[in-house]
Amino acid sequence: MKLIINKFPPITQRCEIDLSKKVTLFVGKNNAGKTYISQLIWGIYNFDNHKDKYFTFNTDIINTAFITSISSENYSITIDKNILENISKNYSGYLQQKVVEKVFKKVFDTDFDIVFEYSDFYDKEIDSGVIIGDYEVSYSKISQSDEFNIEISGLSVDLIEDENEKFQYDLLNRYLEGVIIQSMLGITPVYMPSTRLFLPSFYKYIYTMEKDLKDTMLDNFTRLNQENKSFFASSYTLPIDKLMDKLVFGIDNPQENQYLDKLTEIIEGKINIDKLEEISMADISYIHKSGEKLPMHLSSSMVNQLVTIYLYFKYWIEEKNNFLLLDEPEMNLHPSKKLDITELLLNFASKNKILLATHSSSIAKFIINYALLFDLKEKKDPDELNEFLIENDLNMNASISLKSNDIGIYYFNGKTISSYKQDDESNFHFGTFSDIEKLQDKQYDYILDEIENES
Repeated sequence: MKLIINKFPPITQRCEIDLSKKVTLFVGKNNAGKTYISQLIWGIYNFDNHKDKYFTFNTDIINTAFITSISSENYSITIDKNILENISKNYSGYLQQKVVEKVFKKVFDTDFDIVFEYSDFYDKEIDSGVIIGDYEVSYSKISQSDEFNIEISGLSVDLIEDENEKFQYDLLNRYLEGVIIQSMLGITPVYMPSTRLFLPSFYKYIYTMEKDLKDTMLDNFTRLNQENKSFFASSYTLPIDKLMDKLVFGIDNPQENQYLDKLTEIIEGKINIDKLEEISMADISYIHKSGEKLPMHLSSSMVNQLVTIYLYFKYWIEEKNNFLLLDEPEMNLHPSKKLDITELLLNFASKNKILLATHSSSIAKFIINYALLFDLKEKKDPDELNEFLIENDLNMNASISLKSNDIGIYYFNGKTISSYKQDDESNFHFGTFSDIEKLQDKQYDYILDEIENES
């Protein structure tokens, strides 16, 4: 699946992002669009939360490609590239007309397309169904096939002409298109902003104050006009609204996993949750490995920065098909902690997906080095590779199940987005990152030489 952008402020030149990658890294200048595009991608994958509105809105269905009349209770439809192209256009139009404004709480002049790849659909497995009127419709597709099988239960075969007159084909076709889109997305996105630092300490205050203020204002309104209604909209984008909802309503059903264990090592302690009642908001605190318990406002900036990621792995992670979109994972972290959290995320991505937007050259280089390691892994047997890593004290995890081609790295220059990986070659490079580092090395060398010359 690809995202092709012709215009999405501040991007004004055509660019393309491969959304099939397990690891996507955004690098580049400030105000170049990394955060906007990250949240757009969250909105693209958030189909589960607006699929019913999609069915209602999307009336430009390609009826000739699906069912227009009933001839029996079993059907088999071939989904070819032309059908997927039309579905891509339908979903792209829906995203631009309905989803962008909903995600960002403002109107954008945008021009972009989602392109569903035939090869991706061919690999999907589908097993679902829907009730339409008096009929139960089941549809399925096996992996490595383009045959979409449909079975209609409750059909009176002897009265096919009567059934054709009353069957709701438009609704059926919208559901069929929707389930194809859902299968192509097939993942649960969670977005975390770079402003994670304040959330653990102040989310209760922010949530309560906004609610109290709006309740007070509502009491004073005898009538609500459209202008008044805008007052009650959240101050944040939809992805951040959803994260706030998770903090308020999603702190239950804890689980254990390897990612949580590793994160406990990184923060050198555990995050503690206290709730007085089922419906109360949680008090979040930090328990250091020494046993000392601290409220979040007295905990280190590193702990505060990583709390929401900790909560994600403890409460919000799904059994499979997770997509974590993380803005500036390096914030408030020591260089060694940056590498630790990045390695954890790469390991997570071996079975899920991640998108990282970063200004950290150390994180970018670290991911490049792992891409090179994945290439080397293809050429050496495991024992030989581990011996090489140990002998040279490289401190890398060769057990991470990724390939270099699972990684997509994109540079934002303020006008467009450039891919820094072509085909299967590990030819990563970073324009401004490399330039700044070369300048710093040059400054150090020249000034040190001049000091020695003056001595």
